[in-house]
Amino acid sequence: MPHQITIPPAKVLIVDDQDSKRLGLGAALHPLGYEIVMAASGREALRYLLTNEVAVILLDVRMPELDGFETAALIRSRRQSETTPIIFVTAFTNAESDTLTGYTHGAVDFIFSPIQPEILRAKVQVFVDLYRHAHLARAQERRLRELEGEQARRELHKLSSALEQSADPVIITDAQGHIEYVNAAFSANIGHSAADLSGRPLASLQPAADGAADLQTLWCQVRAGQVQRAEVTYHRPDGQPYHQATTITPLTDDAGTVTHFIITGHDVSERKRMEAEMQALNASLEARVRERTAQLQEVNEEIEAYAYSISHDLRTPLRHIMSFADLLARSMGDALPGKARDYLSRIQGSAQRMSELIDRLLDFARTGRHQLTPQDIDLGTLINEVISDYLRDPTAPTITWEVGPMPTVTADLISLRELLGNLISNAVKYSRNAEGGPHIRVQAELIGGYHHVSITDNGVGFDMAYSHKLFTVFQRLHTYDHFEGHGVGLAHVKRIIVRHGGTVEARSAEGQGATFTFTLPAMPSAPYPQSEAHRVEQA
Repeated sequence: MPHQITIPPAKVLIVDDQDSKRLGLGAALHPLGYEIVMAASGREALRYLLTNEVAVILLDVRMPELDGFETAALIRSRRQSETTPIIFVTAFTNAESDTLTGYTHGAVDFIFSPIQPEILRAKVQVFVDLYRHAHLARAQERRLRELEGEQARRELHKLSSALEQSADPVIITDAQGHIEYVNAAFSANIGHSAADLSGRPLASLQPAADGAADLQTLWCQVRAGQVQRAEVTYHRPDGQPYHQATTITPLTDDAGTVTHFIITGHDVSERKRMEAEMQALNASLEARVRERTAQLQEVNEEIEAYAYSISHDLRTPLRHIMSFADLLARSMGDALPGKARDYLSRIQGSAQRMSELIDRLLDFARTGRHQLTPQDIDLGTLINEVISDYLRDPTAPTITWEVGPMPTVTADLISLRELLGNLISNAVKYSRNAEGGPHIRVQAELIGGYHHVSITDNGVGFDMAYSHKLFTVFQRLHTYDHFEGHGVGLAHVKRIIVRHGGTVEARSAEGQGATFTFTLPAMPSAPYPQSEAHRVEQA
């Protein structure tokens, strides 16, 4: 009766602290028919590996107590598990940093969330096949020692066929690193026949420019009897690179002397190509950002120069108009007819308004140049300071203030004070004729990582069809005769809030007041106030 070689059933160990992720990985692997073993922590996995052998380990990177990298290091430190393949499971957003760290801790591959079951099964099946091949090889080696003659040759042929038909590349070299055997998979990947490769130094397939110093260090460790893993780049005859995730295992004789090396691995050329494309794309995006930043800086400088040019070119004739109008008023006095005095008064008023518009334009140009100095600001205190200006002003109308609980925000103090001053002064101005006097309500709430601060009045409101004009320089929805102003304040508000990484919007209806809401990024650890809203009474 022919001798039967028994290969132990392949076990796949899944290590993850989250039940749902373990069950999801197990369900994805169920169609392969392997025995699935689950561990909820790195320590539980280590205890299991003390007495059991597995074909491959799926190891979550992010775990409490022992994370994936620490667990992998302990697994590799134990002789019985130092060669067990480890596939790290991590999020795609951490791919670059986790990949670099993972390979130093013995990773043979990575699976990135969200998991694609087909890719997971394909990768696990590769290492299970290698596990079975390794067991088969060891069993065949033992068997060869027992058999003689033709039986031994038949068994050797069977082993050779198994290696030859493996989908993963396999290389065997002598103790000096000269190739003795390559299977069909490696020949196909490298573009050389087995006959061409026989006897060649394996290192000759990798040019010196591709990290020969690192390879030399790697081989020194392998020759010392250590199993090593690395990503190796070979060059095909056409000059195209072939990237392989490689495991190099030394084989020793009974005296412990290294006689051969077995190199196994899998093709990662596609992944390397995608990484190169991503790096090139990132470099291109960074270049475009630098170019766009330079363009914006140039435009801002041109706007600033234009604003100062307007100031210089317009102020001189404007001063002449205002001066001669004043001289005319003083010299002629009551001698001017009533209509002429009215005309002269209109000229003086218009000139004064023109001067104020020029000043506001210059202020708007300076807003973009002001260097922001972020600091923690108690928004409630700052709002009360703005309100106190109205409380001390004897000419201000009687205003009802309602201020809700306010958070601490991170912003530039000067800019935020100007922003609040503009919004609150607008609310007071447009509600001064409201029945019962102005009623201003200030509220804040935390939504999606942003503070939403709203200022609501009971004023005249506006038609939302024209809301797109609100935050544009010199655009006004009410005439100067009804409400004074220059159409610059809300443009200031938008520029300030955009520089702080927030947004601003307005909601209203004619005759029903208006609500202006701006947002600021919230500090993750800052507690949100829970006190009740308070009213501020005007003396």
